[in-house]
Amino acid sequence: MGAPDALVRDGENASQTILINAAFLQEIKDSNPNLWHAASELRAMCESDEWDAETTTRDHIKQFVRALGELRDLISLQFGLEESYGYLHASGPPPQLAPLQPDFEDVQKQLRQALEQHCRLYLDLCDLVEQSEELQYRGCDRSALLAFAEQVAQFSREMTRHERLEAELIEREL
Repeated sequence: MGAPDALVRDGENASQTILINAAFLQEIKDSNPNLWHAASELRAMCESDEWDAETTTRDHIKQFVRALGELRDLISLQFGLEESYGYLHASGPPPQLAPLQPDFEDVQKQLRQALEQHCRLYLDLCDLVEQSEELQYRGCDRSALLAFAEQVAQFSREMTRHERLEAELIEREL
C-alpha cells in the first residue's frame, strides 16, 4: 500500500477552502469494517490481562507485528479514500454560502486539522510497525513489551480522538 495522498502532496495552499462530502465520508467509514475490527483487536491486545509468565514476550511481539502491519495497510487505504472522496479542495474564494456560516473559519480549521491528523497518524503507525519489527528481531523483556504496548495504546487513543473529530464534522453537515 502506498502512503495516503496527504503524505505525498507538495504542500497545500492555506487559503484553499476545504469542503466535506459528509454522506460519502460516512459511507467510506461504514464500508470498512475490517479497519474497525483491526483497531479493536489492537486495542484489546494493549489492554490484555492475559500476559502471564508462561506466554513468551516473543509471541506478543509477533502478534503486534501482524496487527500493526494490517492496521497500517487498512489505514492507508481508508485515509486515501477519505481524502480523495470525502474531502474536497476548492481553489479561490470560499463558496457563496461561507459568509452565511458564522463558524466557517472554525470549521475550516477543524477540516485542516483532520487532514493533518491523517498524515501524523499514518506516520506514527509506520514508526510503531518499525519498532515492533525491531523488537521482534532484537528481542525484549517484559518491561520493554509493556512500554511498547503503552505506546500502541496512546496511538489508539489518538486515532479515537481523530475519529470523533471526523464524526462531529460529518454530523454537522448532515
